[in-house]
Amino acid sequence: MKEILVVDDDKEMLALVKRILKRDGIVAHCVESGEAALEQIKEKTFSLMITDFNMPGLDGLELSRKGMAIAPLMPVIMNTGGISAKIIREAKEIGIAKVLAKPYLAEELLETIRNVVGKRSEWSSSAG
Repeated sequence: MKEILVVDDDKEMLALVKRILKRDGIVAHCVESGEAALEQIKEKTFSLMITDFNMPGLDGLELSRKGMAIAPLMPVIMNTGGISAKIIREAKEIGIAKVLAKPYLAEELLETIRNVVGKRSEWSSSAG
């Protein structure tokens, strides 16, 4: 089962990403804060985490740092409306697989997910 943790303080964005993933057969576990995400990571194994950068409390970088300490094999995609060279550099230093600029198209998100986790056996069955 493909399961992804999606973290964003914007409920509409969570609902949108959940719909996009569901259409592709992916189960999205959605939470609205970094703190809630860390609790989920402690309880469950996810194929991937998608997090927003700009959130109250833990931002996407700090959440990724802490989340990957708990689950080092879980890749992370971070998205942000204010992409910059500094954010990309910091994300790379932490080990975030990809930074996506908002807004993005559904296919761009799905392609990014496939590229990031496509080498894992649970995802490769859909690749021809």
